[in-house]
Amino acid sequence: MRPALRDPRHARAADPREELHPLSGEPVEVVTDDGTRLHVDVDPADRPGALTVVLCHGYALSGDCWHFQRLALRGRHRLVLPDLRGHGRSARGPAGPVTVARLADDLGQVLDAVVPEGPFVLVGHSLGGMTVMELAARRPDLLPRLRAAALIATSAGGLAAVDHGLPLLGHHLVHWAELALERAGGRYDVLERSRRVGADLEQRLVRHWNFAGPVAPELVRLTGRMLAATPVDVIADLLPAFGTLDEREALAGLAGRPVLVLTAERDLMTPAAHGREIADALPGAEHVLVRGAGHLLMLEHPSVVTARLERLLARSGGAAPVPHEVVVPLQTRTRRRTR
Repeated sequence: MRPALRDPRHARAADPREELHPLSGEPVEVVTDDGTRLHVDVDPADRPGALTVVLCHGYALSGDCWHFQRLALRGRHRLVLPDLRGHGRSARGPAGPVTVARLADDLGQVLDAVVPEGPFVLVGHSLGGMTVMELAARRPDLLPRLRAAALIATSAGGLAAVDHGLPLLGHHLVHWAELALERAGGRYDVLERSRRVGADLEQRLVRHWNFAGPVAPELVRLTGRMLAATPVDVIADLLPAFGTLDEREALAGLAGRPVLVLTAERDLMTPAAHGREIADALPGAEHVLVRGAGHLLMLEHPSVVTARLERLLARSGGAAPVPHEVVVPLQTRTRRRTR
């Protein structure tokens, strides 16, 4: 299997033909209570009794977004990477809305099947973080085995007011998108063809809304492939859910254990202030703001995310937290010096 690039900050030096080939583990199929077949990748640990780390991806992505963290952690820990329903290699399931509550139920059933015993850590990015929060409220029976949690570039509510980096306009985008999808009258095949025609524009939008600075082109292509693979009807189902999301009460289920909240200074999808609110609601949580970073922290600044996850795993054994911290990645400092 071909290794990943050493560091995605070397965007100009990277071969434009270079690709991040998907990593593979032991595939597991989990069938949920409504008959939906979910794909789960499992990387076994090199030693028995290792901690299980469950990595939950975000909206319109897949488990492939954890490429760099998976390379760094595999072998030392047992890694479980589910594809949310309708994402990646998981099935769409029966007709009807795909909600955060449904995704949380799915995640609980994945844990029942793949992590039936022993301690585990939950890591969620964006929609994956929302799913982790909802799971804490819906499955209290799992919480005694939960050793720690990481919430990355996510929100517990209030997203209806987000302008997505376009003041006076951006907060209307979601509403307009919902109307466009509704007026399509279920003709998602037409919308899928439109996406293919507008592939170049989509790549530009991928870069703008997911990364804050220059990144290697293969990271943009990887993100674009994950987004393009997510069916339009799944995107349509979940879009309204963000405006009404409220997981603030669910946060109580995560209290009393190590929690890492990672936020990105230039996140246009889930602004950094939303992460700070989560951290403030969880006494003892470690809050890290990454300067000059966009929504896809794990791809744009993989070494920062990996280091903080490793620190969280150490905290699950009793290490002390640092409540609030600001991190300036090396590549961000370099860009500032050359301006």
